[in-house]
Amino acid sequence: MKKILVSCLIALAGLAGLSAQAQSAEAITVQLNTAETAGDACRLTFVIKNDLAAGLDALGFDLVTFDPSEGVSGYAAVNFGTIPPGKTVVRQYDVGNGACTGISRVLLNEVRVCEADKAAVANCLSKLSISSRSDIDFIM
Repeated sequence: MKKILVSCLIALAGLAGLSAQAQSAEAITVQLNTAETAGDACRLTFVIKNDLAAGLDALGFDLVTFDPSEGVSGYAAVNFGTIPPGKTVVRQYDVGNGACTGISRVLLNEVRVCEADKAAVANCLSKLSISSRSDIDFIM
């Protein structure tokens, strides 16, 4: 009886691990890929991948930029639009006034919209994974 109980607990622990892996795969990854000065603005290029089971009808953020002295230097509202499940998209936005060297980091201040199947995605913020491969940090 004791061996059966131990076997059942081990099997349940394995199922719990699989469940956690399945949940962690449900993510929206957003990478600040590049930043380049374009005219009198800084052009940020984002790579967004939707690893949710459903397509995103809308995804939008409020971003805040900081200068090298940690002062707030600007705000930007960006809309990534629709993103089918399993799809990676690239979007560009001009933010700030001046060269990209005037921006030290970008804060994802708020998720303005995160909808799938015409309804808000529950706990959208917890499904986000952000990173930066540019010289500008991208933080939550």
